[in-house]
Amino acid sequence: MVPRTRYCRGIFGYTQSGNYCPFCLTENWDGSVPSLGMRLFWLIGLGLGILAAFLVGAALLQLQVIAGYPPLTLLALAVAVFSGYRFYRWFVAWEGSK
Repeated sequence: MVPRTRYCRGIFGYTQSGNYCPFCLTENWDGSVPSLGMRLFWLIGLGLGILAAFLVGAALLQLQVIAGYPPLTLLALAVAVFSGYRFYRWFVAWEGSK
């Protein structure tokens, strides 16, 4: 499939303004433009990742208080941030985001 080029009027003549599929006439012929639903899904994943980071951080800090090891606070926060990031990546991984 060869996409068709769409032109628009510019200052010095016509310039290329985009490509579209000749069969279905959509500009998202190669799947490069995420839809509104996919962007909302990423936003929900971001919120859940932040929530997971807070929950893991709170649990680890509570365990440190119980065990009596306050010097490991930065390590616990680093683990919490990493776990939130990994949760986000897991949540949006089904659609192949990189």
